[in-house]
Amino acid sequence: MVQSSKNKVAIQKCLIFLIIYMTVIASLYSQSKKVVYTRDFAQKLEKAQADFIRPVEGFYKIKVLDRDEFMKYDLVLRSQDKAFEMRFAIHPNDRLATPQIQCFNLLNSIATNDAHFDIKLSLYSEEQARSDYNAEWAAYADFVPKKSYSDYHYGRLVTIYREGSGLIHQVLLFNQHDREKNIRMHSISFLKQPF
Repeated sequence: MVQSSKNKVAIQKCLIFLIIYMTVIASLYSQSKKVVYTRDFAQKLEKAQADFIRPVEGFYKIKVLDRDEFMKYDLVLRSQDKAFEMRFAIHPNDRLATPQIQCFNLLNSIATNDAHFDIKLSLYSEEQARSDYNAEWAAYADFVPKKSYSDYHYGRLVTIYREGSGLIHQVLLFNQHDREKNIRMHSISFLKQPF
């Protein structure tokens, strides 16, 4: 009788240990399934002195899209549970043209030219660009993508620039206007510089 109750206690302890062990393993497995970024993307972030806040919700996965007819991307992420995609192009130490021209050129390439659709461009003040992105210049534009660029209904281009660090384009593509585009437009920024 005493032996039987000892066996029950031992079995209960084993079950508790097994449950805890399975929980830890499941947690580690789910963490290992998080998006792993390419070495090239990480190196460009470092060269541009930039930081990326990876999405921890929304089941974002890397989408294979290295290049399209409009530009080359360093990283493309697509949400599996939302109709949402993020494309990033990082140009460390880019001094080819002013950021305004590069932003407008890209926007003119990827936004539809249909007269029924407007492009809403918002330029940040220097103070706001510094506050939001640690940038010297920043802008974003809401647009309707060309069908040759994307099947998504809407797009938002965010471009940030800092002399000595570079230029970064982030293209957000989506089917519904919701909070996601406002949250994700702050996924990338320059690192704060010591004064």
